[in-house]
Order: sequence, then structure tokens, then C-alpha cells
Amino acid sequence: MPMTESHLRCPNCNKEWISEIVWGFPGHYDKYLEEQIERKEIILGGCLVTDHDPKWECNNCYHRWGERDE
Repeated sequence: MPMTESHLRCPNCNKEWISEIVWGFPGHYDKYLEEQIERKEIILGGCLVTDHDPKWECNNCYHRWGERDE
């Protein structure tokens, strides 16, 4: 059974407070995006995008893992 975003657990500390890392320059920075950042639903990963950027970050231990989608 595939793991959904709502059931993600950190492979390092086993906590469920996980943020998706968004890579690249956010072209549409608005109040909704700002609220998602404040709630730590997403994290801005930066503008330098590589082929091996992680997709998830634990808000508890800051462990990063996974591979971002293209």
C-alpha cells in the first residue's frame, strides 16, 4: 500500500510532523503560500535545483529524505 502524505513518518525519528520541500523560485508568493510556510506544511528549499534534492523534511529533527518530483 503506497504511503500518502498524510501518513508520512520521518525515517530518522518516526514523527509525523513533515513538510514538503518546494524547490525553485516561488513565482506566485501570496498569503496562502505564506500561511503554508508558517504552519510548516511546506519549506522553501532554495533556487538552486539539482537532480538529487530531497522531497521531505521532518519538523522535529530536520532530517531530509525522498526525491523531489520533476
